[in-house]
Amino acid sequence: MSSPVLQVEEPRWYAVRRWLVVAVFGLVLVFYAGGGWYFSGEIRREALEVRPSEPTYDLDVVAADDHEVTLRPVGDADPTLTRPGIFGLSWPGGYARVGAVVAEDGGQVTRGLVDGPAPPVGVAATLDPFAFDGDPRSALGVPFRDVVIPGPLGDLPAWWILGSRDYWVIQIHGKGSSREEALRTIPVIRELGYPQLVITYRNDPEAPSDPSGFYRYGATEWEDLAAAVDFAVERGAEKVILVGYSTGASIAASYMLRTDDPMVIAGAVYDAPNLDMGATIDFGASQRNLPLLPLPVPGSLAEVAKFFAALRYDVNWELLDYAKLGGQVRAPVLVFHGLEDDTVPIETSREFANRQPNFVRLVEVPFAGHVQSWNVDSELYENVLADFLRFEIGG
Repeated sequence: MSSPVLQVEEPRWYAVRRWLVVAVFGLVLVFYAGGGWYFSGEIRREALEVRPSEPTYDLDVVAADDHEVTLRPVGDADPTLTRPGIFGLSWPGGYARVGAVVAEDGGQVTRGLVDGPAPPVGVAATLDPFAFDGDPRSALGVPFRDVVIPGPLGDLPAWWILGSRDYWVIQIHGKGSSREEALRTIPVIRELGYPQLVITYRNDPEAPSDPSGFYRYGATEWEDLAAAVDFAVERGAEKVILVGYSTGASIAASYMLRTDDPMVIAGAVYDAPNLDMGATIDFGASQRNLPLLPLPVPGSLAEVAKFFAALRYDVNWELLDYAKLGGQVRAPVLVFHGLEDDTVPIETSREFANRQPNFVRLVEVPFAGHVQSWNVDSELYENVLADFLRFEIGG
């Protein structure tokens, strides 16, 4: 006869603990699945979607005369308002350049008026790092030709500035920006005799759209740059020097990795380069709070969001990490990056420079925000750029 089986009742707290574990696991799953899906949509909206770039007038003009302009922020103050250097000041129907901060009082900031008309008192305005408005002739008095580069998707308008050298400079603006971004460096490059092409590329208002409907951060745009290089070579360029701003540097880096003729590249200049789009997404997420909660977005959630974005929008984050892939670069590269850049993390430029110290020189500029190194210290910027082109590149 078998012995009876002893039945031991599970303590109640065991069951409660088990259900708590299940509940917590479920909440974590919902948090990461739902949050990852939501923030992948934010990646689409803020990083991938092509939308017209409209100025955000976040300043009120409190006072203005022929020498100074006093500005008051509307809402949260943009750090640019108090940064040193030269910036553009635009308002509906007008543009000027302002210089050093001369006074701060109760949130109002007075800056010197460097060039252009005084804005009307009471008008809404904004600061921009372009510092010049228009085209090379109207903004700088530099003659140029409007040309059209035949790209793989259609015609790409460009500015062509003639020069005496055999090496050409090709300038590539950042995402959602315009050719005006290059106006700050056109004069110093022209003084050294380099011909210049200031190009457009897919998704610009005057250029064809990418078939995906998204910005691709160099993954497809490099083909438009390749067309510009061909244009230059066909007109006598022996080699080219690529100058890229923010995502323009992504496009340049992508081209340098993919071109069938790397010997055509004499060198490159990157300003606040977006060399690792995944790291840029992480950096942006670290500055945001969760919806409805005063808590920062955790890095793990940003990783899940990027995973969903890769599935939903066909983004290959590894192929957009030019800081890591850039080990294949075999031409001198000069990098400017502002220490107060809150858009693209300076760590990616440091990684890029550390991976190939024999080819890359990194210049870190104090007080400069995103693509503002020239604005904060134009003398330093132009001297370093001129020395790089003169002694490192030649041509």
